[in-house]
Amino acid sequence: MKERTSKQLLIVLAVMISLVMIVIGGKAYMDKREERKAQELLAVEKQSVQALKNTFADIAEVKIEQFDKNEMTGFYRAMVTMTNTKGESVYFDYGFIAQTNELGAYGIEDIDIQKEGITTRKIKAIYSNGQEEDV
Repeated sequence: MKERTSKQLLIVLAVMISLVMIVIGGKAYMDKREERKAQELLAVEKQSVQALKNTFADIAEVKIEQFDKNEMTGFYRAMVTMTNTKGESVYFDYGFIAQTNELGAYGIEDIDIQKEGITTRKIKAIYSNGQEEDV
């Protein structure tokens, strides 16, 4: 009888250890998946800033306030504050298509600041995660 109780205890202990290992492994997998998703989103944000430089002239700084992906369409939507070389800022949204590396639709809030053209000089980019770099 005592041998049977020991075997049952051993089986219960093995099951508990297995469950703990599965939970820990699942958590690690989910964390890595979220990290990879955040890295991919940051890469597309950087791509979109380059597209902004190819669309608007005289940009000094771009701050991405929000950047989201529509999982159904693969289309990205951004809310940004763009500052020109005169220190004037405008807050607007734009769509971005990563496959073609082009802006989709964008809102014109101030035509004096959002001048069409190309910015060739380096600009300061502040991404939605707070990371900053010169592009």
